Amino acid sequence: MTQSILVPIDGSRSARRALEHACLMQQAGGGALHLLHIVEPPVASDHLGATTGSTPVDYTPVKGHEQGVALLKETWSAVGDPSGEVHFHVEDNSPGHPDQTIVAMARELDVEVIVMGSRGLSDMKGLVVGSVSHKVSHVAHCTVITLHVPDTGPDDALAH
Repeated sequence: MTQSILVPIDGSRSARRALEHACLMQQAGGGALHLLHIVEPPVASDHLGATTGSTPVDYTPVKGHEQGVALLKETWSAVGDPSGEVHFHVEDNSPGHPDQTIVAMARELDVEVIVMGSRGLSDMKGLVVGSVSHKVSHVAHCTVITLHVPDTGPDDALAH
């Protein structure tokens, strides 16, 4: 059963665990893995430095894309199967809705499965803003598998 799998990667332990799971799925059934990193836009306070005379953080799209590709390659080399088919995708998240970016990429690539991590928002925050993985699971055209890794434990070394 060959299938293509989309794995959003943000540098979190849960995302890395999701990639490990996706690699097992790929080894069992073949197919291609699509690793996606979404470049977040700068928040309004980051532009404050320009008006106060301090040097703002450099958020040029080229640098963001280069860092995104580097993160994907680093994560893949740490976890991925060197013999597996993998494709790297870096997308801008200018509207500020990573869930929509993930779903749009899944449709564009016509993947059968999205495997993603969950950062585990607190119950109150999750109720108010909702988690990205929760939103994706409700609107994606395909199966969504979400993996959660607790914030504490022996895998702390996996944190980016």
